[in-house]
Amino acid sequence: MIEVRTFDGDASEASWFLNRVWQSTYGKTAPLPVWDKRFCDWRLFRGGQAPRDYLLAAYEGKTLVGTLFAEPARLRLGRLEVDGSYGLRATVTNSHRGQGIGAKLAKELLRRHQDRAARLTLGFTTAEPRPPGFWRRSWNTRLFGGLGLWMYAFDARALARWSFTDNERRLFTLAQPFLRHRFREADREGIRPYQLADLGRCATLVHDMLRPVTLGYTYTTEQLAAQLQYRDVPHTFVLEQDGEVRGLVSSHSLLMTGVGELTAEVVDLMAFHDSVSTQDRQRLLQVAMQDMERRGVACAGMLRGPGTPVSLLCRSGWVPLPRRAKVTCLMPICDLDLPADPCVFTHLR
Repeated sequence: MIEVRTFDGDASEASWFLNRVWQSTYGKTAPLPVWDKRFCDWRLFRGGQAPRDYLLAAYEGKTLVGTLFAEPARLRLGRLEVDGSYGLRATVTNSHRGQGIGAKLAKELLRRHQDRAARLTLGFTTAEPRPPGFWRRSWNTRLFGGLGLWMYAFDARALARWSFTDNERRLFTLAQPFLRHRFREADREGIRPYQLADLGRCATLVHDMLRPVTLGYTYTTEQLAAQLQYRDVPHTFVLEQDGEVRGLVSSHSLLMTGVGELTAEVVDLMAFHDSVSTQDRQRLLQVAMQDMERRGVACAGMLRGPGTPVSLLCRSGWVPLPRRAKVTCLMPICDLDLPADPCVFTHLR
């Protein structure tokens, strides 16, 4: 008998379950992130203080056999901000697939959204999803594509060893002689690690950066505080000029498995005051990159979007990747109007 209820474990159990299932299912054919205890705690649990409204699990007796985790989120919909969730990631053990567990988890998630008057849930994918019949019948599903990625290679040799395909190995091997790590020479004047006292000013910068967004993630003050600083997970640097914070770059690292393991960095937020010069914007990004290299990061990535101007990233050595990423938008109600051609902001995870 399968029972679906709120997940009653902690970050350690969530990490163990997710990584065990992902690795056994996909680990030999595709690169995968490792959601370790610290990452799961940051995104889902916050030391036991985060709400568990959308942390769902399927149990057979006392045995965990499936999960569907999403974070409560404040989302931008047109010019409105609405309650919803972000980060759908359904996981069912191989031994229990084909038993409708995913559908049961999804049905409960749908019910909880409706009970809380939550308007929608957003997810992110780099591959074409194949939703089971339940999603097609029970959710009003929309898919927005054309999201591109930026990438920076700190260690092309490590990336070549780690890659699954011959084409990727050849690409990174050929790229090695052409890498010019000019970020190492960046001046750190006026740039320092983020402090809690910077939160108010950073909130203003992020709010201004998100102004053109019509579909995507936004932040309450509490959510932004955790995004910028939570134990040792996020790494945030700010640019201070005339005693005022006028720029920020925030990122986090993830262990990635492929042919072996490497550490990758994900840039979550980049925002600047209009008065900041192009040179100072580049310096701030480059100082953040200095810190990434110091921590042994092999590559870094970020989504294209507000706050990521093409000229700044190209001058800093970042390379644009094809526009294959997509945002999935799942709506508990069927009469919700979505922007026809949205300006999207989301997270790369």
